[in-house]
Amino acid sequence: MGICFLKINIALVILFGFYKLMFSSDTFFSWKRAALMGMYVVAVLVPGLNCSYWLNKSVGVVSMANEYADIILPIVTITPGDNGSFGWEAVAMTAYSMVVAVLLLRLLWQLSAIVLLKRKCKKAEVCGINVCLLEGDEGPFSFFHWIFLNPMRHSQLELDEIIAHERAHCRQLHSLDILFAELFAIVFWVNPFAWLLKREVRLNLEFLADNNVLAGGRDSKEYQYHLLGLAYRKNVATISNNFNVLPLKKRIKMMNKKRTNGVAKAKYVLYVPLAVMLLVVSNIEIVAREIASVTTNGPATAVSVNRQVSKPLMVQKEKPMAVEMGNADLPVGKEEKSETEGVVPLTAEAEAPAVENDEAATEASEEEQADQKQKEGDRKVYAVSEEMPSFNGSVNAWLVQNMKYPVDAARNKEQGTVIVKFIVTAQGEVKDPVIVRSISPSLDKEALRVVSVMPKWNPGKNKGKSVDVYYCIPIRFKLN
Repeated sequence: MGICFLKINIALVILFGFYKLMFSSDTFFSWKRAALMGMYVVAVLVPGLNCSYWLNKSVGVVSMANEYADIILPIVTITPGDNGSFGWEAVAMTAYSMVVAVLLLRLLWQLSAIVLLKRKCKKAEVCGINVCLLEGDEGPFSFFHWIFLNPMRHSQLELDEIIAHERAHCRQLHSLDILFAELFAIVFWVNPFAWLLKREVRLNLEFLADNNVLAGGRDSKEYQYHLLGLAYRKNVATISNNFNVLPLKKRIKMMNKKRTNGVAKAKYVLYVPLAVMLLVVSNIEIVAREIASVTTNGPATAVSVNRQVSKPLMVQKEKPMAVEMGNADLPVGKEEKSETEGVVPLTAEAEAPAVENDEAATEASEEEQADQKQKEGDRKVYAVSEEMPSFNGSVNAWLVQNMKYPVDAARNKEQGTVIVKFIVTAQGEVKDPVIVRSISPSLDKEALRVVSVMPKWNPGKNKGKSVDVYYCIPIRFKLN
């Protein structure tokens, strides 16, 4: 969830920056409206669209995904006395949700104020249009198909212009854009670009309505003077389409601006490669997670041995890293990260036996997989599914809150990354946890214990059907 939230915000920043750089000064107001609303759609869809099937066919993308998996993918870190250390996440989420709730209440209050005003106002026909009559000094405005104004405070010419302006808002359903932008800014209130984009949406809608008035043959200078005369009238609600909405300077400047050459519309096509680029970058993480998941099955073991042969072999200074092959599916070399502290390269004489040991480990791993498949019977377990299993909430927070650093491991200064592989069944249950990378018996035991008692997950799915899927979690035990 947190990754999706971050992706949406980053996509919004990039899209808004691209818009301001390329399109903000254009007079293609309808095109700009489509581009602005499309930015919301693209930002929301980028983290949700899974195109990893096609990206996996690209060697370059898979290479980047490998680097991402090795460096960026999160690891649960456990330190002595860490229980409850993730409390700040709950506090931050609560504070964030409270701000969202307050902003939603404010929006609901504005909506209710407009509805109550509509019920309270008398109805009359002005310039052939049914309107709600305001009694005070409020400025004219519209909301969906409701137009509010006080005809006693305007001349006939001003009324014609106001009605033309507000009818443009009503016909083109500009209130939908405003509500969508308002809700997006509420949910992503922490991102200043969400508020800037909301302001840009409002301003462009006024450009559209102003352009509609002038297209009717009305005098541009008189219309601008009328706008200035209404500049400081009180508004009923900020979510309505106000005739005198600020900043007037930009509106007047845009009215006097020379129309953009129609050929410039071609540059709006540039949004397509930008959206594709964002989609590819977003899916690199998905590909990386799939690669990490695939490394838990048999075929990946042989690949890891080949990769290990091509790199300098490493061994611990104090004692070699050991994996209990009865529980492991991978040689240690595949999952070993670039944490080279306390290691030295083997001598040339030692390299050949080390490779033989890796090959023996591969054979042992394949035998282990065969035994495991025999135990599982006819049940098919997928390494990767169309929709991967997901934990209800933060799996990192849950693990940290429920895991304890073994006392004997802390006393013996044992630390490192334990990788646990397990099956998320079609019913969402966690089954058959095993150690892919071992550190010490006590750390392995604690990792297995906590994973074994995890609550139900949302199961993985293929073609809409729940299936059994392998899943892998790295847990780093670290001493202060």
